[in-house]
Amino acid sequence: MDELWPSYSNISAERRGDVALITLQRPNAANALNKATVEELSDALAIVSRESAVRAMLLTGSGNKVFCAGADLKERRANPGKDWELRRPLLKFWNELWMLPKPLIIAANGHAAGGGFELLMLADAVIVSESAQFWLPEIEWGGIPGGWGTQLLPRLVGPVRARWLALSSARLSAAEVVTLGLATHCVPQERVLERALEVASQLAARPVAAVAAAKEALRHALSTPLAMGVEFEDRLLQIATASPERQAGLERFAKGGRA
Repeated sequence: MDELWPSYSNISAERRGDVALITLQRPNAANALNKATVEELSDALAIVSRESAVRAMLLTGSGNKVFCAGADLKERRANPGKDWELRRPLLKFWNELWMLPKPLIIAANGHAAGGGFELLMLADAVIVSESAQFWLPEIEWGGIPGGWGTQLLPRLVGPVRARWLALSSARLSAAEVVTLGLATHCVPQERVLERALEVASQLAARPVAAVAAAKEALRHALSTPLAMGVEFEDRLLQIATASPERQAGLERFAKGGRA
Protein backbone atom coordinates (compact mmCIF):
# COMPACT_ATOMS: atom_id res chain seq x y z
CA MET A 1 0.00 0.00 0.00
CA ASP A 2 1.29 3.45 -0.91
CA GLU A 3 1.21 6.12 1.78
CA LEU A 4 -1.08 8.32 -0.33
CA TRP A 5 -3.91 5.83 -0.51
CA PRO A 6 -5.86 3.81 2.08
CA SER A 7 -6.11 0.05 1.85
CA TYR A 8 -8.60 -1.00 -0.82
CA SER A 9 -10.38 -4.33 -1.36
CA ASN A 10 -11.04 -4.27 -5.11
CA ILE A 11 -8.18 -2.18 -6.48
CA SER A 12 -4.58 -1.42 -5.64
CA ALA A 13 -2.93 2.01 -5.81
CA GLU A 14 0.74 2.88 -5.77
CA ARG A 15 3.19 5.40 -7.09
CA ARG A 16 5.78 4.69 -9.74
CA GLY A 17 7.74 7.91 -9.64
CA ASP A 18 5.24 10.67 -10.42
CA VAL A 19 2.75 8.23 -11.97
CA ALA A 20 -0.18 6.76 -10.03
CA LEU A 21 -0.60 3.10 -10.95
CA ILE A 22 -4.18 1.97 -10.27
CA THR A 23 -4.93 -1.73 -10.81
CA LEU A 24 -8.29 -3.46 -10.90
CA GLN A 25 -8.00 -6.43 -8.53
CA ARG A 26 -10.97 -8.66 -9.36
CA PRO A 27 -9.41 -11.24 -11.73
CA ASN A 28 -11.93 -13.91 -10.76
CA ALA A 29 -14.72 -11.57 -11.88
CA ALA A 30 -12.94 -10.46 -15.08
CA ASN A 31 -12.13 -7.19 -13.30
CA ALA A 32 -15.79 -6.19 -13.64
CA LEU A 33 -16.86 -2.86 -12.17
CA ASN A 34 -19.23 -3.49 -9.28
CA LYS A 35 -20.43 -0.65 -7.05
CA ALA A 36 -17.72 -1.16 -4.43
CA THR A 37 -14.95 -1.17 -7.04
CA VAL A 38 -16.21 2.02 -8.67
CA GLU A 39 -16.41 3.77 -5.31
CA GLU A 40 -12.81 2.80 -4.57
CA LEU A 41 -11.71 3.98 -8.02
CA SER A 42 -13.44 7.30 -7.45
CA ASP A 43 -11.69 7.70 -4.11
CA ALA A 44 -8.29 6.88 -5.62
CA LEU A 45 -8.91 9.30 -8.46
CA ALA A 46 -9.72 12.11 -6.04
CA ILE A 47 -6.31 11.59 -4.44
CA VAL A 48 -4.63 11.58 -7.86
CA SER A 49 -6.38 14.85 -8.71
CA ARG A 50 -5.33 16.75 -5.60
CA GLU A 51 -1.79 15.45 -5.04
CA SER A 52 0.79 17.61 -6.82
CA ALA A 53 3.38 14.83 -6.56
CA VAL A 54 1.20 12.72 -8.87
CA ARG A 55 1.35 14.05 -12.43
CA ALA A 56 -0.29 11.21 -14.40
CA MET A 57 -2.58 8.23 -13.80
CA LEU A 58 -2.20 4.76 -15.27
CA LEU A 59 -5.13 2.33 -15.05
CA THR A 60 -4.70 -1.38 -15.72
CA GLY A 61 -6.16 -4.74 -14.73
CA SER A 62 -4.82 -7.70 -12.78
CA GLY A 63 -4.12 -11.01 -14.47
CA ASN A 64 -3.16 -11.53 -18.10
CA LYS A 65 -6.47 -12.33 -19.79
CA VAL A 66 -8.95 -9.50 -19.14
CA PHE A 67 -8.42 -5.80 -18.62
CA CYS A 68 -12.03 -5.10 -17.69
CA ALA A 69 -15.37 -6.73 -18.50
CA GLY A 70 -17.32 -3.53 -17.83
CA ALA A 71 -20.24 -3.33 -15.41
CA ASP A 72 -20.76 -6.27 -13.06
CA LEU A 73 -23.94 -7.80 -14.46
CA LYS A 74 -24.08 -10.42 -11.72
CA GLU A 75 -24.50 -7.60 -9.21
CA ARG A 76 -27.18 -6.00 -11.40
CA ARG A 77 -29.06 -9.32 -11.71
CA ALA A 78 -28.92 -9.85 -7.95
CA ASN A 79 -30.47 -6.42 -7.36
CA PRO A 80 -33.54 -6.19 -9.63
CA GLY A 81 -35.04 -2.74 -9.88
CA LYS A 82 -31.85 -1.03 -8.70
CA ASP A 83 -30.05 -0.77 -12.02
CA TRP A 84 -30.00 3.03 -12.06
CA GLU A 85 -28.93 3.20 -8.41
CA LEU A 86 -25.97 0.93 -9.21
CA ARG A 87 -25.13 2.93 -12.35
CA ARG A 88 -24.89 6.30 -10.64
CA PRO A 89 -21.43 5.76 -9.08
CA LEU A 90 -20.18 4.46 -12.45
CA LEU A 91 -21.39 7.52 -14.34
CA LYS A 92 -19.92 9.79 -11.67
CA PHE A 93 -16.54 8.06 -12.03
CA TRP A 94 -16.70 8.27 -15.84
CA ASN A 95 -17.19 12.03 -15.62
CA GLU A 96 -14.34 12.36 -13.11
CA LEU A 97 -12.01 10.50 -15.46
CA TRP A 98 -13.12 12.62 -18.40
CA MET A 99 -12.47 15.85 -16.49
CA LEU A 100 -9.12 14.76 -15.01
CA PRO A 101 -6.65 17.57 -15.82
CA LYS A 102 -3.69 15.19 -15.65
CA PRO A 103 -2.73 12.61 -18.30
CA LEU A 104 -4.77 9.40 -18.15
CA ILE A 105 -3.12 6.30 -19.59
CA ILE A 106 -4.80 2.91 -19.89
CA ALA A 107 -2.89 -0.36 -20.13
CA ALA A 108 -5.34 -2.92 -21.54
CA ASN A 109 -3.48 -6.05 -20.50
CA GLY A 110 -6.24 -8.28 -21.89
CA HIS A 111 -9.75 -8.31 -23.33
CA ALA A 112 -12.02 -5.30 -22.81
CA ALA A 113 -15.78 -5.59 -23.17
CA GLY A 114 -18.60 -3.13 -22.63
CA GLY A 115 -17.56 -0.50 -20.13
CA GLY A 116 -14.02 -1.84 -20.23
CA PHE A 117 -13.88 -0.99 -23.93
CA GLU A 118 -15.56 2.37 -23.31
CA LEU A 119 -12.87 3.25 -20.77
CA LEU A 120 -10.37 3.40 -23.63
CA MET A 121 -12.33 6.29 -25.15
CA LEU A 122 -11.67 8.45 -22.07
CA ALA A 123 -7.88 8.07 -22.07
CA ASP A 124 -5.07 10.22 -23.43
CA ALA A 125 -2.95 7.20 -24.35
CA VAL A 126 -3.96 3.55 -24.63
CA ILE A 127 -1.54 0.63 -24.70
CA VAL A 128 -3.13 -2.69 -25.67
CA SER A 129 -1.99 -6.28 -25.62
CA GLU A 130 -1.62 -7.62 -29.15
CA SER A 131 -3.66 -10.70 -28.16
CA ALA A 132 -6.59 -8.73 -26.69
CA GLN A 133 -10.04 -8.28 -28.20
CA PHE A 134 -12.47 -5.40 -27.75
CA TRP A 135 -16.25 -5.35 -28.13
CA LEU A 136 -19.58 -3.91 -26.98
CA PRO A 137 -21.89 -6.81 -26.00
CA GLU A 138 -24.65 -4.82 -24.28
CA ILE A 139 -27.28 -5.09 -27.00
CA GLU A 140 -27.11 -8.90 -26.81
CA TRP A 141 -28.84 -8.81 -23.43
CA GLY A 142 -31.23 -5.97 -24.14
CA GLY A 143 -29.14 -2.97 -23.21
CA ILE A 144 -27.08 -0.40 -25.08
CA PRO A 145 -23.52 0.83 -24.53
CA GLY A 146 -24.11 3.00 -21.46
CA GLY A 147 -20.60 4.19 -20.58
CA TRP A 148 -20.72 7.08 -23.05
CA GLY A 149 -20.15 4.63 -25.90
CA THR A 150 -23.08 5.78 -28.03
CA GLN A 151 -21.82 9.36 -27.77
CA LEU A 152 -18.04 9.10 -27.95
CA LEU A 153 -17.68 6.23 -30.42
CA PRO A 154 -19.34 8.03 -33.38
CA ARG A 155 -17.13 11.04 -32.75
CA LEU A 156 -14.00 8.88 -32.66
CA VAL A 157 -14.56 6.32 -35.44
CA GLY A 158 -17.43 7.80 -37.46
CA PRO A 159 -21.18 7.14 -37.27
CA VAL A 160 -21.40 4.15 -39.60
CA ARG A 161 -18.62 2.16 -37.92
CA ALA A 162 -19.97 3.11 -34.49
CA ARG A 163 -23.45 1.84 -35.35
CA TRP A 164 -22.01 -1.43 -36.62
CA LEU A 165 -19.92 -2.00 -33.50
CA ALA A 166 -22.82 -1.19 -31.16
CA LEU A 167 -25.43 -3.27 -32.99
CA SER A 168 -23.33 -6.27 -34.01
CA SER A 169 -21.14 -6.70 -30.90
CA ALA A 170 -18.34 -7.42 -33.38
CA ARG A 171 -14.99 -8.11 -31.77
CA LEU A 172 -12.04 -5.94 -32.74
CA SER A 173 -8.46 -7.11 -32.61
CA ALA A 174 -5.79 -5.00 -30.96
CA ALA A 175 -4.45 -4.02 -34.38
CA GLU A 176 -7.93 -2.90 -35.48
CA VAL A 177 -8.37 -0.82 -32.34
CA VAL A 178 -5.11 0.99 -33.11
CA THR A 179 -6.09 1.49 -36.76
CA LEU A 180 -9.42 3.01 -35.68
CA GLY A 181 -7.61 5.45 -33.40
CA LEU A 182 -8.99 3.98 -30.16
CA ALA A 183 -5.52 2.93 -28.97
CA THR A 184 -2.07 4.42 -29.42
CA HIS A 185 0.26 1.44 -28.91
CA CYS A 186 0.00 -2.32 -29.49
CA VAL A 187 2.65 -4.50 -27.83
CA PRO A 188 3.09 -8.10 -26.67
CA GLN A 189 1.11 -8.89 -23.53
CA GLU A 190 4.21 -9.15 -21.35
CA ARG A 191 5.26 -5.61 -22.31
CA VAL A 192 1.95 -3.80 -21.84
CA LEU A 193 2.60 -2.45 -18.35
CA GLU A 194 6.24 -1.64 -19.08
CA ARG A 195 5.36 0.35 -22.20
CA ALA A 196 2.43 2.04 -20.45
CA LEU A 197 4.70 3.21 -17.64
CA GLU A 198 7.12 4.62 -20.20
CA VAL A 199 4.31 6.55 -21.90
CA ALA A 200 2.89 7.70 -18.56
CA SER A 201 6.28 8.98 -17.43
CA GLN A 202 6.70 10.83 -20.72
CA LEU A 203 3.34 12.59 -20.35
CA ALA A 204 3.88 13.23 -16.64
CA ALA A 205 6.98 15.25 -17.51
CA ARG A 206 4.93 17.73 -19.56
CA PRO A 207 4.13 21.16 -18.04
CA VAL A 208 1.13 20.79 -15.72
CA ALA A 209 -0.77 23.95 -16.73
CA ALA A 210 -0.26 23.29 -20.43
CA VAL A 211 -1.50 19.70 -20.14
CA ALA A 212 -4.60 20.76 -18.22
CA ALA A 213 -5.38 23.51 -20.74
CA ALA A 214 -4.83 21.25 -23.75
CA LYS A 215 -7.07 18.54 -22.33
CA GLU A 216 -9.83 21.04 -21.59
CA ALA A 217 -9.63 22.48 -25.10
CA LEU A 218 -9.70 19.03 -26.68
CA ARG A 219 -12.76 18.03 -24.65
CA HIS A 220 -14.46 21.23 -25.69
CA ALA A 221 -13.81 20.51 -29.37
CA LEU A 222 -16.05 17.43 -29.32
CA SER A 223 -19.20 19.46 -28.74
CA THR A 224 -18.43 22.94 -30.08
CA PRO A 225 -18.55 24.56 -33.52
CA LEU A 226 -15.11 25.42 -34.86
CA ALA A 227 -15.34 29.21 -34.41
CA MET A 228 -16.41 28.90 -30.76
CA GLY A 229 -13.80 26.21 -30.16
CA VAL A 230 -11.00 28.39 -31.51
CA GLU A 231 -12.10 31.26 -29.25
CA PHE A 232 -12.15 28.91 -26.26
CA GLU A 233 -8.71 27.56 -27.21
CA ASP A 234 -7.32 31.10 -27.32
CA ARG A 235 -8.54 31.84 -23.78
CA LEU A 236 -6.95 28.66 -22.47
CA LEU A 237 -3.71 29.41 -24.31
CA GLN A 238 -3.50 32.79 -22.58
CA ILE A 239 -3.75 31.03 -19.20
CA ALA A 240 -1.19 28.37 -20.10
CA THR A 241 1.37 30.80 -21.49
CA ALA A 242 1.22 32.88 -18.30
CA SER A 243 2.49 29.96 -16.21
CA PRO A 244 6.09 29.77 -14.88
CA GLU A 245 6.52 26.46 -16.71
CA ARG A 246 5.92 28.22 -20.02
CA GLN A 247 8.64 30.78 -19.34
CA ALA A 248 11.04 28.04 -18.29
CA GLY A 249 10.22 26.18 -21.50
CA LEU A 250 10.99 29.23 -23.62
CA GLU A 251 14.29 29.70 -21.84
CA ARG A 252 15.25 26.07 -22.50
CA PHE A 253 14.30 26.53 -26.15
CA ALA A 254 16.45 29.66 -26.40
CA LYS A 255 19.41 27.66 -25.09
CA GLY A 256 18.94 24.99 -27.72
CA GLY A 257 16.95 22.51 -25.64
CA ARG A 258 13.47 21.14 -26.20
CA ALA A 259 10.59 23.47 -25.38
